[in-house]
Amino acid sequence: MIAAFIIGGIFHTRIAEMQWWLPVGIAVMLTITFIGIDTARLKPRWMHLWVLLGIEVIGLGFFALARLAGYPVLAESLYYCGAAPVAAACPIIVNLLKGDIEFTTTAMVLSHAVFAVLSPFVLPLVLPEADLGYLELVQLVAQQLASVLAVPAVLSVLLRLVHPPCRLWAPKLKDVSLCFWIGNLTIISACGVDRILARGYSLGEMWPMALGALVVCATGFVAGYRLGYPRLKRECSQCLGQKNTVLTLYMAGQDYATPLAYIGPVFYVFCHNTANALQLAMAGREKRGEGEAKP
Repeated sequence: MIAAFIIGGIFHTRIAEMQWWLPVGIAVMLTITFIGIDTARLKPRWMHLWVLLGIEVIGLGFFALARLAGYPVLAESLYYCGAAPVAAACPIIVNLLKGDIEFTTTAMVLSHAVFAVLSPFVLPLVLPEADLGYLELVQLVAQQLASVLAVPAVLSVLLRLVHPPCRLWAPKLKDVSLCFWIGNLTIISACGVDRILARGYSLGEMWPMALGALVVCATGFVAGYRLGYPRLKRECSQCLGQKNTVLTLYMAGQDYATPLAYIGPVFYVFCHNTANALQLAMAGREKRGEGEAKP
């Protein structure tokens, strides 16, 4: 991940020209994820409703606070961080934490559906300097989300109907999905650096976005832990903290978005991966402690 940002930053001029590849990469990753989902085990619970509400409250809540304080660009950046759907890697992390995989998988699928439905109507209201009208932005955002969310969902269903054993491909293709993820991060980094250098932003202008992303990330993990306590504390913490930042970075990198707002979700990538590492370390320590306690 670090190498992706470094390479993208150094060779930003050439790599930024590959921005057209981003929706393709996201669609491939989500298709691999969706074909491996056992739909019979996707069982919505009442807690999923609270998780979905939590995502919207965090995203829109921080947006409203920053907008009321007079910082519209920071508000846009915090929205990208907080309103992002649950990451496709969330069930994997929860599995390592010995948690409820079905719960987090269901939350991941539902959150992407909600994001696809709400974002075309909400995002145009978030953008402070968009040149297009509201209805034009609604149509544009809807088309972009359809290409990266609806297409993979439909394609995965068709593949499972034509060739049911394809659902077993997902574990075997996890490294392929990882390669696409790293490739997308490289392109996203290049696009961000290219746009920021073109605008001449200073460190003083960018650090509030990074700090805001840290606050949103910490709020998500802590709020999720409290929401799911005691039985689903790790699951809900992951759902509210670990986000599909590649998707929101793609949205934040569009021409209608504010280039400076891009910094928030970029930094969020480091924040939620650091939180994941801490959770895995704590879980490993608990496991070792239980092993030592046994006679």
